Amino acid sequence: AALRRGVDPNSTTYTSRPLQAGWLPAAPDYAVHTYGNTYAGRINLVKATLKSDNSVYAQLDADVGPEAVRQTAYDMGIKTRLHAYPAEGLGGLTRGVSPLEMANAYSTIADGGWRHKPIAIRKVTFPDGHIDDLGKPRKHRAFSDGVTYEATKILEQNVKAGTGFPNATQIGCPAAGKTGTTDNFTDAWFVGFTPHLTTSVWLGHATS
Repeated sequence: AALRRGVDPNSTTYTSRPLQAGWLPAAPDYAVHTYGNTYAGRINLVKATLKSDNSVYAQLDADVGPEAVRQTAYDMGIKTRLHAYPAEGLGGLTRGVSPLEMANAYSTIADGGWRHKPIAIRKVTFPDGHIDDLGKPRKHRAFSDGVTYEATKILEQNVKAGTGFPNATQIGCPAAGKTGTTDNFTDAWFVGFTPHLTTSVWLGHATS
């Protein structure tokens, strides 16, 4: 949502710090901390991504506006109903999203801003040899390629040197991605893409 508005992730900075309840008047009970309770001071959005700094992105969400963030999520391919709460910018959803939604959303970035409708079956081959080709998925231009290019550059850095577990995600070809973790290790995510494939991995338990 920020990149769509022309925000430069290299020159835009925030102060990484604990955000106590009351910092955001629109949500007086909303408090934010980083996963490891460590803070880096004044940093730009690229470094905040590589550090997975919730406090910076909470402030960015407040400035861009939760409604704009919700719309960007929908445009990327998220289907779960969102409410434009400030916490949604950090993944704090009333209902969680599925790995398929996350893979589709990242695929929109990977494909230069084209959102595709997921399909499970591409063709059916019958015993007599004839084939029903179900066609290519429908696609829609959701973002400019300039916006997704900037996002991809940051996510590539994250795989190389950020929270994307560089030793585990170096697979011998260009790759980009992001981790995600909820409180107390309840859920762990990695979503990443190469020029041809997007993969979403969720580690958790269906009933928490």
